[in-house]
Amino acid sequence: MEKDATIVISKSAVRKSFAFLLIGGFIALATAGLHLRASSNDAADVRRLPVAVETVQRQPSYQVNEYYAGRVEARQTVNLSFEQAGKIAAVMVDEGDFVAEGALIARLDTDLLEASRAQTQAAVDRIASQVKLAKLTETRQKQLFEQGHSTEQRYDEARLNREALEAQVSETKAALKTIDINIEKSSLYAPFDAQVGARLVDTGAVRDAGMTIVTLLESKVQQARISVPTDRVEAMKTAETLFVSYRGTPIPAKISAIRADVNQTTRTQDVLLDILPENSVPFGELVELALPETRVQQGYWVPVEALIEGKKGLWNIFAVEEGDEGNRIARRAVEVIYAETSRVYVTANIGEQARLVASGTHRVVPGQYVDVISDTETVTNGGQ
Repeated sequence: MEKDATIVISKSAVRKSFAFLLIGGFIALATAGLHLRASSNDAADVRRLPVAVETVQRQPSYQVNEYYAGRVEARQTVNLSFEQAGKIAAVMVDEGDFVAEGALIARLDTDLLEASRAQTQAAVDRIASQVKLAKLTETRQKQLFEQGHSTEQRYDEARLNREALEAQVSETKAALKTIDINIEKSSLYAPFDAQVGARLVDTGAVRDAGMTIVTLLESKVQQARISVPTDRVEAMKTAETLFVSYRGTPIPAKISAIRADVNQTTRTQDVLLDILPENSVPFGELVELALPETRVQQGYWVPVEALIEGKKGLWNIFAVEEGDEGNRIARRAVEVIYAETSRVYVTANIGEQARLVASGTHRVVPGQYVDVISDTETVTNGGQ
C-alpha cells in the first residue's frame, strides 16, 4: 500500500510540472510577439511617408473677377449715298477693303451735268456782253441828259436795263455754281478711315437720290458695347486698367462713354470701351469685360488638389500638425466660398496659418505620421 501511494504522488508531480512548462512557454511566446511588434513599429517610424506641404495664410478678403459680355462695333457707321439720282459710272471699292479718309468711293455719270454747265457758262458770257453794252448806253444817256439833249426817261431806262442785265449775270452764275456743286457731289468720298462693310451697287446701275451705295465702318477705333449693372459702373470709373477678353486673349481698353439711361429690363447701363487698333477684333464679335471686385471675408487660398470630398457634400483638407512624436496628419473641415481653375478660397478653423497636404492626399490618412520634405507658402490675398 505504501508503494502504490508513492507512485500516485509522483504522477501528480509530473502533471504539475508539465502545466508549469506550458504556461512558461505561452508567456515566452507572448513576450517575443510584443518585442517583434515593437520593433516593427520602430521600423515604421523610421520609414514615415515623405510629403510636400504648403503653408497657407489667413486673408481678410479675396478678389474675384466678374465677367460681363458685350459686342464689338464700329465707333462710326455710315451708309454712303448720292444726294441726286443718276447712273453709276464707277465703284472703286469692294467689300472688306480698307479706305483712308478722303478716298474716292464711287462716281456718277456727269455727261448731262457737264453739258448743262457748258450751256450755262455760255449764257453767263452772253449776258456779260450785254451788260457791257448796257453800261456804255447808260453812260451816253447820262451825258446827253446832263447836256439837255435827252430826256430823263431815256436815262432811267438805260440805267435800269444795265441793272437788270447784271442781275441776270448773278442769277446765271448761281445756276452755274449749282451745276458745279452737283458735279462735285457726283463723287463719293470716305468721311473717315474705314472698312467697306457692304457694297450694294455695281457700275452701270441707276440709283435714286438717298439710296445706299456702300456701308462704311470706322476702322481707326473699335468700340465694345457692354451692359454693366449700375452699381458696378462706378467701380469701372475708378479702375486703373480695364481689359476685355477675346478668345481668351486680354485686350486693354478705356472708357469712351457711359450712357446715362438705364435699361428697364436688365437694369444695366451701356458702357462704350475703346479698343486700340493694333488689337483688331471683327465687328460683331463677342468679348468679355473682366471687372475685379474685392469681397471682405476671412479665409484661405488653397490648391484645388488639396480638397478632399467629405460626407453630404462637405469638403475637407489634410493639415500637417507638429507634435511631440513628429508631423501628424489631421482632417479639417472647410467651406468653399469661391473657386477658380487651380485654387479655391475656403473658410476653416485652422488658425492664422496652417500647413496642408497640397497634393497626393490619397496617400495619407488622418493620424498618420509623415516626414515633411518641402514647404512652400501660398500667394497672399488677391494674386489673380
